[in-house]
Amino acid sequence: MIDLTTPNARRMEILGVVILVSIVLIFTLWYMATHEAPRPYTGAPEVATTTPEALPPQIVEEHGQYYDIEASYPGETLIKASAGAEADIEAVALMEDFVEDTIKDFKTQGRFDTLTPEDIQIMGLSDTRKESIQITYEEKEGPKTVSYVYTLFVDTLGAHPNAFYRTFTFDRTTGEELKIEDLFIPRAAYLTRLSAIAEFELSKSLGDFVDVDYIQQGTAPESQNFQSYSIEGNNLVLIFPPYQVAPYAAGTQTVSIPLSQLSEILKPEYQP
Repeated sequence: MIDLTTPNARRMEILGVVILVSIVLIFTLWYMATHEAPRPYTGAPEVATTTPEALPPQIVEEHGQYYDIEASYPGETLIKASAGAEADIEAVALMEDFVEDTIKDFKTQGRFDTLTPEDIQIMGLSDTRKESIQITYEEKEGPKTVSYVYTLFVDTLGAHPNAFYRTFTFDRTTGEELKIEDLFIPRAAYLTRLSAIAEFELSKSLGDFVDVDYIQQGTAPESQNFQSYSIEGNNLVLIFPPYQVAPYAAGTQTVSIPLSQLSEILKPEYQP
């Protein structure tokens, strides 16, 4: 038996206690460094959230013996976030119907199912010489609207291909499609204003292709002359396809009008 009353025994006792305390301290520090501290109870389990990816563009592609078709339209629109899923579905369906109807008309006019050997010979159709249609779109954002500008590039093997346009503009809040007249106060003389601005701007921008009669006819204050439009930023952009205001060689013409220039005739909800 060790006599704890002796000096040596007392020192051994103290040394043992120091060693034991050191071991406990080292273990405690190691545990804290290698283990995450417990999180406070929040009352509900954590749930991982993910943002669903936007649907990609829808592609339509068909290649017949004497024709090629390539088209696309959005899988979803920007109004989904502001006007809701139902409005988005309706907007996409509207554009899908347009694409399908345009393709149907192209195939009907081409009579590809009833071509006779004589037709094929006269038109010079072959595996490398086909009629074609391409339908593409661009998305344009305004503060209170979203526009989709479709370009139809149609080649029926005439003197040259032709370009046509169809635009869709949707209200960000309601999701409704807006014809150009829907932007303006009822009974406002918006056609007269647009006609005057477009005629003036085109007379400056067309250069050598300026033909006053041509321009006046294509920008006359009639609704059908201004149905191809978009809103880009704070500008109303009017689109004039080849032949509307100038010869084919001049190409597509656009006129960009600041919305502030039309503020007194715009509806309040579309003011810049």
